Parts: sequence; structure tokens; C-alpha cells
Amino acid sequence: MVKSRISQHRSSINLGNDRLPVSKHFIDMGHNADQLKFIVLEGIPPFKYGGNRELKLKQREVWWIQKFNTLAPNGLNRDYDLYLFL
Repeated sequence: MVKSRISQHRSSINLGNDRLPVSKHFIDMGHNADQLKFIVLEGIPPFKYGGNRELKLKQREVWWIQKFNTLAPNGLNRDYDLYLFL
């Protein structure tokens, strides 16, 4: 999943897509896709006994967005869905 997502970011940067926050930032700052760095903050292993791993991943992403205050205008995240916690 991580490899695929980073590949999507690199592709949007290379294509000059200024509609997405990460690629727009790179374009505006004069960076290229080779300068993209990333770190995995948390791993969510597959559930042994079923459950919705995708939901858990999204919930943890929201948690990290809040922890590091990366919601725009302080960061590149545009929004998140609180419905994930209902």
C-alpha cells in the first residue's frame, strides 16, 4: 500500500498535476519527484480474525493528521471525515 501511494504522488508530481496538494506543493516550490521523501509512522497489520482494516487505516490517518496539525492551512491535508469514528 505504501509503495503504491508514494508511486501515485511521484506520478502526479512528474505529470505536473497542480490540483493535488502534494504535487502542487512540489511544483510551486520547484522540487521534483526525486526529492520526495517519506517515512511510515505506524503499521497496521492485517487482522487475524476479520474486521475492517481499511477503516482502521483511515482512522489512524486522521489521528496522525490531528497529532501533527497537518490540516490546511498548516499542512497539505485538505480535510478528513469524522464519519470514520461513528
